[in-house]
Amino acid sequence: MTKKTVLASGALLFGAGSWGVLWYPLRALNHVGLSGLWLALLMYAGAAAASLLVFRPKRGTHGPLGLWLALAVLGGITNIGFVVALLHDNILRVTLLFYLSPVWSVLAARVALGERLTAPVVTGISCALLGVLILLWRQASLTLSFYDALALLSGGAFALANVVLRAYPGLALETKLLATFTGVVAVGILALAFNAPTLPQTHGLPVLIATVGGGLGVFGITFLVQYGVTNLPVRLSSVLLLFEVVTAAFSQHLLLQGALGAQALVGALVVALGATLVAIYGA
Repeated sequence: MTKKTVLASGALLFGAGSWGVLWYPLRALNHVGLSGLWLALLMYAGAAAASLLVFRPKRGTHGPLGLWLALAVLGGITNIGFVVALLHDNILRVTLLFYLSPVWSVLAARVALGERLTAPVVTGISCALLGVLILLWRQASLTLSFYDALALLSGGAFALANVVLRAYPGLALETKLLATFTGVVAVGILALAFNAPTLPQTHGLPVLIATVGGGLGVFGITFLVQYGVTNLPVRLSSVLLLFEVVTAAFSQHLLLQGALGAQALVGALVVALGATLVAIYGA
């Protein structure tokens, strides 16, 4: 194993693990008066500012305008949906529903790019969808809450963004980051405009923490994950990304005593297995 592989693996593990515990500071800030939309808006505005300061992108390096806009819109839907769902639903449940994104990526790539579906990929898709049915089955019926749907939408947008990036494999890392961060800000402003916009119920320190602390945190975590994914084979990165599910499960259990029941745990394992099969064999 080369030094670069070790470094990229460590970056990906740390970044994925950090996403798995991000819910805790988000909920703490939410409890003092920052809604999910305001949290996402403030954090990603800070992350966009950090990206501009660190990379200082040059004119003409952002790729085609249509590509940049597509990544911005999809990045906005992905991150706002995930943040809001994390604040209001079971942490591990949201993480697992989002982790279906490899399934949607493969299906979208089949439709948009004409990529072939192999037997292991079809098996993985079937496995993941079966896991979702187990996870969402409540009281003899299939129940999909608003926040379940938001987590699924978030993962679907993330999957579409991955398909777009597969069509433009040489896109610079700083372009991906800045498009995503600014997209969250734009989508957040639009969402606030359609939801009777009000100012945050708090001000001062919580807003500063969300903008500066949250912005730097999101920038750092996203950079580490992108660096790891860019420099590792898909077969390795897809497995390492599962560390997010592990840290989400342990942090929820330790901090909220919110462990899933036996049925949900079975569903979680089946989703994780299916999504991993798709990610490994669908590359």
